[in-house]
Formats: sequence, structure tokens, C-alpha cells
Amino acid sequence: RRSSFHLSSMTLRHTRRRRHRSRLQRNLHDFPPEESSDTDTTTNNTTNTTMASSAEWTTDFFGPKLLTKPQTTGIPTASAFEGKKLVVLYFSASWCPPCRSFSPKLIEFYETCKEDIGCVFVSSDRDEKSFNEYFGKMPWHAMFPSYTSSENRNRQGRLSDMFKIQGIPSVVVLDAKTGNFVTDNARTEVMSAGSDVSLQKELVQSWLSKESVPIDQASFGSGSGGGSDNLIVRAIKYILTKPTYMLGIYVIVKKLLKYLEEMGGDGGIEDGKEL
Repeated sequence: RRSSFHLSSMTLRHTRRRRHRSRLQRNLHDFPPEESSDTDTTTNNTTNTTMASSAEWTTDFFGPKLLTKPQTTGIPTASAFEGKKLVVLYFSASWCPPCRSFSPKLIEFYETCKEDIGCVFVSSDRDEKSFNEYFGKMPWHAMFPSYTSSENRNRQGRLSDMFKIQGIPSVVVLDAKTGNFVTDNARTEVMSAGSDVSLQKELVQSWLSKESVPIDQASFGSGSGGGSDNLIVRAIKYILTKPTYMLGIYVIVKKLLKYLEEMGGDGGIEDGKEL
């Protein structure tokens, strides 16, 4: 009887153990290990790296803070462009007539596409009143103007040199994540898009589809200014590409020199004589 009872007890314990293991296996099957945790961690790390990268280049370019309105202390540059895909640099000034003409067009463009783009006003204004009045009409950020300190003046000068700015207004587009160069012909492109919302959005998509390049590998000059000096340079470049125009200018200059020579021979001032 004792042997029979002992065997029955062992059989019962064995059965209970098997049932317990079975329940554990079912539970493990119902709740498998969270394989996605590593993926989530990787994604989070990538996001954090991207944010850190964006914060690093924007702070290096624009300084630790950016203005959102005149006469404010500013916001941290590192968080100014979160969620943006592109950053637009607007080199401009209130005293520049082409700038005052172009600013409303850029504002209209920005209001249409501001979900994807951020914008920074890089001012060439020389005093607080002019800067405040001009920047007060803009819906984007601004660097602290150059007249406020030597540090801000040097920082703005580095940007102008970096992007080979020859005149204003100039509009440069950068990749928001990396700070890589996209285009410096944005002023012409924005003007071409006009008030057509579909064309404005298509323009942003065309910028996003471009392969951005590091700034030290970029080719500048397609739209680096809108002043009179820049127009003269473009006119000269255009003439140099037209042999017929060059020949015509040569003939005109030759006739002009001959005319001046004839005028000088009729009782003109002798060489070497002081007036």
C-alpha cells in the first residue's frame, strides 16, 4: 500500500509539473520577446543623432540664439528648425529697393510652404530702428544683426564669405538636417513661381529632390545677389558668350578711340604737360 501510495504521489507531482511547463510554454508563445525594442532603440538613436546634427550646424552658423520678433531675447537656435526639411537664408536689408520689392513675394511663398521650410533673415541693416521696422513684417527668424556686436558682425561676415554673396537680395537654401548646400538661385525661382500655390509647392519638392552637397564642394554664383553690380557682371558674362556682340563692341571701341585720337591732335594737351 505504501509503495502504491508513493508511486501515485510521484505520478501526480510529475503530471502537475508537466501541466505547469505546458502553461509556461503557452504563455511564452502568447507573449513572445519584444524584438522591436532594438529597432525602436535604433530609431530613437537615429532621431537623436539627426536632431543633434541639426542643432550643431545651425548653432555654428547662426549663433546660440535666433530672434523671432524685434526687441526680444531670442530662442535657442538648436530647437528653431525642428520638423523642417529645408532652411532658407535670406540676405537682405531695408535700405535696398530690390529687397523691399522681393520681401513680400518671399513672405507669400513662405506662408504657403512653411511646414517644410524654415527661414533666417541675415540683415545688412545698420541701425536698430531700420532693422526692427523691416524684420517686424517678416514671419520667420533672424540672426542678431551685425551692428549689435563684433561677434555677430564676424559671424554674419563668415556666412557671406561662405556662400560668396555678391549682392542683395540673395536667397540660399540648405538641407535642414545636415546644413548641406541645395541652391543659391532660390530668389529667381521664387519669383518665377509667383503666387501660384501649386508652383510654389513644386519648387519646394524640386529642392528636396536635389542631392545636397557639403558647402566646401558646392558651386556658387547662380543667384548670389540682386544689386546693380551683379547685373553688370551678368551682362558682361552674357556678352562674352556672344561672339557677334563682342565683334560689334570691338568695332565701336575702335572707332571711338580713333575719334578721340583725332580730337587730341587738334590743339589738344601735349603729353607730359601739367594742367
